[in-house]
Amino acid sequence: MTENQRLAIIIESEGYEKSHIASMIASVAAVSGIKVSVFITMNAVDNYLKENVEKKNFTGGRVYRKIKEKKAQMFYELFEQAKMLGELKIYVCSFVMDILEIKKDDLIDIIDDNLGLTAFLNIMDGAETITF
Repeated sequence: MTENQRLAIIIESEGYEKSHIASMIASVAAVSGIKVSVFITMNAVDNYLKENVEKKNFTGGRVYRKIKEKKAQMFYELFEQAKMLGELKIYVCSFVMDILEIKKDDLIDIIDDNLGLTAFLNIMDGAETITF
């Protein structure tokens, strides 16, 4: 890995497993010294609302049900750990916040800020990018 390696992750699906694999990749990358930026947009925003996290109200399949049943770490806990151990920023799409009338206070604490797509594209410039 190079010293200036960067990773951009875009999460657009409400499926729990997509946020979970994104958090796993982001965690390993951040701990490995890679600067990680995550952009949460479209239906994925619902997974980052405080009320849904508190109730564990997620759309998911068999893997999500097993994670919940076995009380394994949830995606937001993995993101939180990664933020403590590496360089990770998490942004929510301002357009989606606008149309869904979501306030920053409605989002869980791991969210750093809301950004428009143009601003995130500037952050992504030159970064490896993964979309979920």
